[in-house]
Amino acid sequence: MSSILWIDLQPSVFCFNKKLACILSQSRHVRRWSFQHDLDEICSLSTIFDFLRETVDQLDHPPHVVAHGLSGTVASLFARQFPKLFRSLTLISVDPISTNQWTSHYLEMRRKLPCARSSILSHIIPLLFDKKSNDTNLVLSGFFEKCLDSDFIPGSIASHSLLPNLSSIDIPLSIINGSHDFVIDQNSALRWKPHLKNGDRFYSLPGGHHFSHFSQPKFYGRLINSFLEMIPDSFSPAFPNQFHSSLSRKISL
Repeated sequence: MSSILWIDLQPSVFCFNKKLACILSQSRHVRRWSFQHDLDEICSLSTIFDFLRETVDQLDHPPHVVAHGLSGTVASLFARQFPKLFRSLTLISVDPISTNQWTSHYLEMRRKLPCARSSILSHIIPLLFDKKSNDTNLVLSGFFEKCLDSDFIPGSIASHSLLPNLSSIDIPLSIINGSHDFVIDQNSALRWKPHLKNGDRFYSLPGGHHFSHFSQPKFYGRLINSFLEMIPDSFSPAFPNQFHSSLSRKISL
């Protein structure tokens, strides 16, 4: 049975992915590849690809890859360039338009509105989750502020840094989006349709938001496992059923 590689380009908010990763680890070996760059260095997509390929090349077999948001966007671009290195790709809250990220919405609001960061985050955060609470929002703000300060984010308040839009890839693809995800909007299914092959899956969670997998990890786990079980697997390495982050690394350019 092939292992899972969870690609994580924004470790400051990985806490919202961890419950789902742990559920997936009950049936498959799950590794986490975490990326963090020095803040005073320029980081390019090719740099990320180089480090990710270095890691994947060390594995015994191509992994099933799972990624959320911006991490999923980059994982899809990588899979298009290196299709033989992934067994399959599962994307959560990802749109073919690469600029549809929560960070892009934040930066656009900062450019246009004379508001402090805290005010904009207090507006955006409730829209990202299923459950809304003022007390919870105060706690969550710290994670998202850290993400803006220290994690990989294309662009800045002063300028845009665009990633290529997504298109078809030559490996099995599954996409799970929420119908109420304001980051990618309700037309995401129409935008994905031209890029799906026979056997690919697209699921729109009714009422789902950008981080619905945080509040509904078991449901997402069932969707992902049912997809992976449909993919022929000619090898079955013996891995312990536990969550690992041994492939996490800090990248200095």
